[in-house]
Amino acid sequence: MTKAEFAQLMGCEKTVIGMVHLLPLPGSPRYGGSMRAVFEAALRDLKALEGAGVKAAIIENFGDVPYGTENEFITLACMTSVAAQLRERTTMKLGINVQYNCAVEEWGMAYASGANFIRVEAFVETRVGTHGITYPAAPALMREKGRYPAPTLLFCDVNTKHTEPLVPVPIADSIHEAIEERADALIVTGVVTGQNPTLEQVQEFAAAAGDTPVLLGSGVNEKNAAEFFAVADGAIIGSSFKEEGNVWNPVDPQRVQSFMRALTEAGYQV
Repeated sequence: MTKAEFAQLMGCEKTVIGMVHLLPLPGSPRYGGSMRAVFEAALRDLKALEGAGVKAAIIENFGDVPYGTENEFITLACMTSVAAQLRERTTMKLGINVQYNCAVEEWGMAYASGANFIRVEAFVETRVGTHGITYPAAPALMREKGRYPAPTLLFCDVNTKHTEPLVPVPIADSIHEAIEERADALIVTGVVTGQNPTLEQVQEFAAAAGDTPVLLGSGVNEKNAAEFFAVADGAIIGSSFKEEGNVWNPVDPQRVQSFMRALTEAGYQV
């Protein structure tokens, strides 16, 4: 997918993607016992983003720590239910992200719920983190996509946060491999959640990606957004949109509005 095609599809020059971080789901250690509470918190955050002019959001099982590379069926079923209910209540572009790197499951959940895209942490790389070893999702995911075709886009990380490569591979090589395997957009992150990569790192990443869209996946805030958006095609915003900038808090509408206003004043059409 080219940058122009991406902008046309997302409906804006630069894409701002907010996060709907779900409360712990059934099957996870901290589940509170009420799916109604999970849904209501998700809807509240989604509407806060939508009301501030954000056009896209990722629904993520953020509360299901500690993450593994597999999830119980009930977790996936309940998350799909939430996503489907949110889909009925908004015209925003919606994405699915299941920790950790559960790409085939994400495809099925997007297929069932009507989500527009999924996020894949390890598309062409073998990564190591506290979740264990994550193997490249591309082989199984692309076969699943072939069996159950849909217009769902693939937003794929390269050298993603909270992980290290099992074997060192030049980032440019992984970028080229991801493009070859038909990633629709690529994500560049800092080392951990809430930490941004350097501008130089983003510039090098974008240069290697060529005409493939590049999204910032961590650490973008009101102060640095205009600078990063001069290079990237969009950003996924979690921590900066939350109350007090704390990723575990609900979305703060005023922080979102201030962020969007800063980008508009900088001349970006979001």
